[in-house]
Amino acid sequence: MTPIFRLFALSAMCFFALPAAAQTQEKPIYDQVVEIIASERGTVRRWAYSPKVTVIHDGEAYQDQINGLVEMVNARVPNFPGVGEVEFFDLSQFNRRLAGNTQFRMPRQDFDGVEGSIVNAILRGEDETDDVSLTGSIFIFLTGLEDGITLGALTQSTRRLSRQFAEGTETRCYFNLMSKNDELRAGFIFINNDAATPIAECIYEEFLQTLGLLNDSQGSSVFTFDNTGAVRENRDPDFRLLEALYSDRVSPGDDAHVVADLFLNIAPAPIVEIADKP
Repeated sequence: MTPIFRLFALSAMCFFALPAAAQTQEKPIYDQVVEIIASERGTVRRWAYSPKVTVIHDGEAYQDQINGLVEMVNARVPNFPGVGEVEFFDLSQFNRRLAGNTQFRMPRQDFDGVEGSIVNAILRGEDETDDVSLTGSIFIFLTGLEDGITLGALTQSTRRLSRQFAEGTETRCYFNLMSKNDELRAGFIFINNDAATPIAECIYEEFLQTLGLLNDSQGSSVFTFDNTGAVRENRDPDFRLLEALYSDRVSPGDDAHVVADLFLNIAPAPIVEIADKP
């Protein structure tokens, strides 16, 4: 591990799995919020700068959905610093295998002077003139399983989730986050497009979670982040939770209960009543 890595806490908080056979009893809304946003230290983590999103894809890029989701987040979360740029790279433009020819350098203050680009991916060609250089802070990998496993190893994925992903069993998509002093610094989303995966749901859930919604709340009927893959017609609670997290009354490192208190103040009464009933 190089010195630059020691500065950052690596955390893989959540994954998108097949629906569980047994559902747990739903928790009160307040407890759900705390569970979703609390780090292992009970603190909140969020972006303090505008991240660039870079999508590396093999096949369908889901460009309209990703761009639409970014626009929605930027519009609906007032104090979120906003995604500055979205870049797409088609792996068919790189005619070498990733393993042995790819390197990630992370994290830095910036690469190439591009604000929000603190991770540099270098795909080495047959000679230097064929090299591909990509920068960003949130990388979305929409690839087959083999390339996803390689990219997971290159970006230091955590042992349990990357193993489950490689096994091709429960974990169809998951994310990693890196933080410093509870400020989010880099994020990586892995989606296996080989499997019969609800990719649209993976993109939505994992992307929102890289913004600071760190965990699932099993059995939630309110939030998308419940580890079942169920599609929510009403996404408002998800965005209200982000609004509370990015309130100007919250700072990285604050106790998660601060955000839970704020969420109850901005969530419509019916949401609270439904989730809190015995």
